[in-house]
Amino acid sequence: ALSEARKIKAKMNQSNQGAKQGPGAQTVSSLDASLVDRKINAKVTQSMTGAKQGPGAQTVSAFSDSATARKIRENDKQPKDMKKGEKMKNTKPQRPGAQAVSADDDSDQIRLMQKKGRLPIDAPTNTKNSDIPALQQPLDDIQEPELPDDLRIHPFSGNTKTTVTAGDSASVSVPLYPEGSLSSLAFPFNRNQSEDDDVEAHTNQNSYSSMRIHGQEELPEASNVDSYARWNIKGAVRAGFKKRRCTIAIIIVFCILAVGLGVGIPLSSTGGGTDPPTVEDTNVPSLAPTVAPIDLKPCFSADASITPSEQFETIRSSLISQNISDEALFDEPFSPQRKALCWVADADQKSTNEIQWTQRYILAVIFNELETPENKFESSTRLEVSVTECALDGVTCAEDDITITQIKFDNEDFEGNLPREIGGLVELRVLDLSFNEDVTGTIPNEFGNLVSLTTLNLENLDLQGSLPSTLGQLTNLEFMILAFNDLVGPIPDEYANLVNLVEFNIGTNRLSGSVGHIVNQWTSIEYLNMGLNRFNGTILDDLIPLSLLRFFEGNQNSFSGTLPPELADLNFLSIFNIAFNDMDGTLPTEYGEILSLESLMIRNNDFVSTLPTEYGNLKNLATLLIQKTDITGDITLSHPVCIHSFTGVLINFVAGKDINCACCSQ
Repeated sequence: ALSEARKIKAKMNQSNQGAKQGPGAQTVSSLDASLVDRKINAKVTQSMTGAKQGPGAQTVSAFSDSATARKIRENDKQPKDMKKGEKMKNTKPQRPGAQAVSADDDSDQIRLMQKKGRLPIDAPTNTKNSDIPALQQPLDDIQEPELPDDLRIHPFSGNTKTTVTAGDSASVSVPLYPEGSLSSLAFPFNRNQSEDDDVEAHTNQNSYSSMRIHGQEELPEASNVDSYARWNIKGAVRAGFKKRRCTIAIIIVFCILAVGLGVGIPLSSTGGGTDPPTVEDTNVPSLAPTVAPIDLKPCFSADASITPSEQFETIRSSLISQNISDEALFDEPFSPQRKALCWVADADQKSTNEIQWTQRYILAVIFNELETPENKFESSTRLEVSVTECALDGVTCAEDDITITQIKFDNEDFEGNLPREIGGLVELRVLDLSFNEDVTGTIPNEFGNLVSLTTLNLENLDLQGSLPSTLGQLTNLEFMILAFNDLVGPIPDEYANLVNLVEFNIGTNRLSGSVGHIVNQWTSIEYLNMGLNRFNGTILDDLIPLSLLRFFEGNQNSFSGTLPPELADLNFLSIFNIAFNDMDGTLPTEYGEILSLESLMIRNNDFVSTLPTEYGNLKNLATLLIQKTDITGDITLSHPVCIHSFTGVLINFVAGKDINCACCSQ
């Protein structure tokens, strides 16, 4: 619409290039509206430059009332013999001061335009003057002038018109549209115009505004033909909007067709929306979505008629040379080792070097051995052919993002035998398979190859057998937790090498033998739990060198001996449990100096003594269990321990039926 308006303005710039006119003179623009093809685009006709006229004279532009711009008939001139005051036929009233313009009675086309609203009633119906030449060619053949390079956009508002005179350029009457219609037009304006051009603008609301750009004279009021110009430009705007709506509608139709084709083609390729064919479960790691599944069953079955791939033989030889698996298991059909090797060699995309295929093979064995049948290789958190092992849940790698350093598969509901292949992860520092109660078997000797291991947590499994002596090679081990299993036999002497142990928890097993000569080497130990086993011999004297000891549980064993007074030097000791053993002797008074002590449990032993009053100094003592012993005497309210039970934190004080205790909790 803006482009149409620019064309109209350019046409109008060529018209009405008037010279200096006398008082009362008026410049009338001329337009042509094509009634043949009903185009609303305004066409501006060529007009004459009015000559200097006398008072009352008028310059009238040519007006063409047809698409072919017929010549204005010369015989329709105003009669020369018309008497003064006599009115012409079919004249229309003009604004005050304007000259009447005659019209032919037979201007049917123009009257038709007025009737249909295409031409305002107050617009001239036919302008004929013998001094005005008619158009010599149809408007459709007129060449459109090029717009000036210095075209500018000038905004308008309200119901005003602006008549512009720019130097030697033509006078232009430009309509300003009401709200909702065109609000800006393009005007030629000379960017190089000097400051001496004295540019001024005068605006009269609801009429016209005159802009004086050059010269001192102000243009006269525009004629009613300008009303037609205003109507015609608005029509052009509407036409532009109409064309634009058609274009948008076509675009929308094409978009709908494109969407329909985009949906229809995939549906047709899948058989009209039916479910795609399913891939039979091969118990292999789930493949990436973009990778076609590989049938590994022939490889799993160790079919002799199938020649193994070169990659298969290379990886197999590498694993045998590293002693990762028993060689015979590679040839056993559907064994976890055979299936893992087939997957790594023939399906995996990340096994590109020895470190990677070794690690991924070991993980594949773990999942294929320990996962429940319905979950083997199927979990999204498990191995995938296009996903690095370092991205798996429970797996942590070194800074190189290649070497596995941690495996934490605790509480995974694993079941099966603990695979020996884990011992091939020689850079492993943390191995945590705790609380998988259905994992059985023995602790593999190959775990002794994990020389970098600092944490071994196999708590609450169902492990049987004895402790492998090879674990004594793990000199970097700090946490060894094997509690709540079914381990039997002695603690190997090699475990005395574990001098960096901070926690040794082997409680609730069926281990036996003497351990004192091993334990006294663990000078860094803080937590020592050997309870609920079958150990015998003396133990307490071997605790004296353990200056950092905080927690000792040796309950429910067969330890013998007496309570050494030197244990009072363990300044950090807080839990001391030697209940249910074969201990005897007296209660050392020195234990009243272990101010860090919170729990003293010596019940079910053969101690013969009275309760030392010094124990009343144990301000942090919360539990004191001395029942089922040969401790005698009355514990009165004045006893320091009783006073402590009322004023301190002692809440669990059990002395047994043989002692008259005034402040015991039981």
